[in-house]
Amino acid sequence: MGEPTFTNEMATGGSGGGDAVVELSHRLSCIGPTRGDIVDWKAVEAAYGKQLPSDYRQFIDTFGRGSIEQQWVDICGPASGSAEWEGMRVDTLPPAMLRGAADDWNLPAQKGLYRVEDMLVWGITEADVLTWVAVGPDPDRWPVAVWARQHSAWTVYPVGMAEFLVRLLRDEFEEWPLSDVSFRGAGTARFLHEDDEDPDADLGSGPWN
Repeated sequence: MGEPTFTNEMATGGSGGGDAVVELSHRLSCIGPTRGDIVDWKAVEAAYGKQLPSDYRQFIDTFGRGSIEQQWVDICGPASGSAEWEGMRVDTLPPAMLRGAADDWNLPAQKGLYRVEDMLVWGITEADVLTWVAVGPDPDRWPVAVWARQHSAWTVYPVGMAEFLVRLLRDEFEEWPLSDVSFRGAGTARFLHEDDEDPDADLGSGPWN
């Protein structure tokens, strides 16, 4: 097997990080009152020892931490080292995954090119883990790596976080990156900020219904 299979548009590039967030603002409809998070990005940089990608920062400023559809893709918030939000945070992989998934690669050609120790988790689904390969001085060049249950393996995609989400919504991956195919081809999706999650959602009275 070779590199990940993309459409012709993907092979020649597509939306840049900022353009991708702008497109997401048209493709994602917020269904709660909360829009974006106020973040001290200097404190975030100090907490991680590096900047996070600019498209992620713009996404958090615009949408905030929360869910695209109900747990289809959950977007983690940044840790700042000061007052912490409840919920998921951008972080390294848990020890069990570091031990158990280091040699699991969907594309043999990618094995040995990347280290799971370098990955930072920015999103999760019910079955998958979405990360950056956080290597190099320019975070805007960090590729997205996905561990998908459908393959029980990693695949690296040479795009940033926001462009990855745009391409999901455009259905531009020839081989679908996620285990859940229920929203494939949807084009648009709903976004709910973490602060607007209803604890009674599982009882049928939540904002997703």
